[in-house]
Amino acid sequence: MKKVKAIVERSEDAFYAYVPKIEGCAAGGESFDSVKDNLSTILDLFILEDETLKTKYESGYHIEFEVDLESVFKLLPEVNITQLAKLGNLNPGLLRQYVSGSKKASEKQTSKVMDAIDRLISKLNSITISAIE
Repeated sequence: MKKVKAIVERSEDAFYAYVPKIEGCAAGGESFDSVKDNLSTILDLFILEDETLKTKYESGYHIEFEVDLESVFKLLPEVNITQLAKLGNLNPGLLRQYVSGSKKASEKQTSKVMDAIDRLISKLNSITISAIE
């Protein structure tokens, strides 16, 4: 089974993923999980249509997602990294390295970070602010 490296980036409105070694193999999605699913589907189509890829991956493949958490946190400058680390039971120093781009997070670590962000979103959505009159 061969590994296929895919890069996942975040923009203001969606996630985008691409396989650098396969020109045009890219997908988008509203969430980290949806972009992973969409890229898997696209890659399957590329392999079906291209004889060279079909031969290369005939024994199967595993997509290794590399996430650019730096791009995620550029969109969230208001987030306190230390508090987010506590919320997600993450190492704050390691999270800072992901945010700065000096270290890349594994897929498992990325899922933990995204879960922490989802928890923060839930907390924010649970708050109701009443006007004082």
